[in-house]
Amino acid sequence: MSPSSAPTRLALLLSGAAILASCSVGTAAPPPTPTPTKTPKPTYTATTTATATPAQPSTATATPAPEVPPTDTVTATPAVPPTETDTPTPEPTDTPSVPPTATFTPGPPPPTNTPAPPPTPTPMPFQYTGQVIWDEGSANCAFLEIRSASVITDTAGNPVNDVCVCVNLFDNILKSWPSGPAAPNYKDPGHYDISPVLPYPDNISVNAYVCDCSSGAPANSQQVQIQFESQNCSPGQGGHQSAIVNWTKHW
Repeated sequence: MSPSSAPTRLALLLSGAAILASCSVGTAAPPPTPTPTKTPKPTYTATTTATATPAQPSTATATPAPEVPPTDTVTATPAVPPTETDTPTPEPTDTPSVPPTATFTPGPPPPTNTPAPPPTPTPMPFQYTGQVIWDEGSANCAFLEIRSASVITDTAGNPVNDVCVCVNLFDNILKSWPSGPAAPNYKDPGHYDISPVLPYPDNISVNAYVCDCSSGAPANSQQVQIQFESQNCSPGQGGHQSAIVNWTKHW
């Protein structure tokens, strides 16, 4: 171990101190009996010797600072006092009122005329129906009659032959000859007559009807009233002495 080591130096220092202490006393004392001392094992502490390291040149690269965009600086603008403006108040304009325009609203449409259904034909209660006609030839101052202008036809207007007509005169039955040209009548087709009904003009009312040519019994016939008159019997006076009585056969 090198003398310059720390434990060696420590041991030498202790020995030197003991010698100096014995020399300072006048009588030599017996040398002390050395007591073995357990010297602790020295602890070695590593000592770092600073070595001067030459400074290295800086290798830092100059990084340019990022460009900061300029910040808008708000500049306080002094408030400008409002300028009072003398605005004239407009005068009211006299606008003439416009009369309301009449709006024509059409009314509801007229009701639709629904045609009424045709009437149901009423069954004819008689096979023969009659009609009394007075005309310019009806004046006759000689007698009352149903003259030969009277005719019997069907519903189509065709003459019907061999039909007889009866008149009830004061409960006496007067009967015509069969209608048409057969003897002894010799009339136009469908025509007949009863002449005279009464041999002089008179104001009487009689009933006429179609009847059976043999018995004179009423057929399925309407009874027609004939009102005879005695006055105005001269031609052109409109008297009712010579009647026309037409008949229609319905089936």
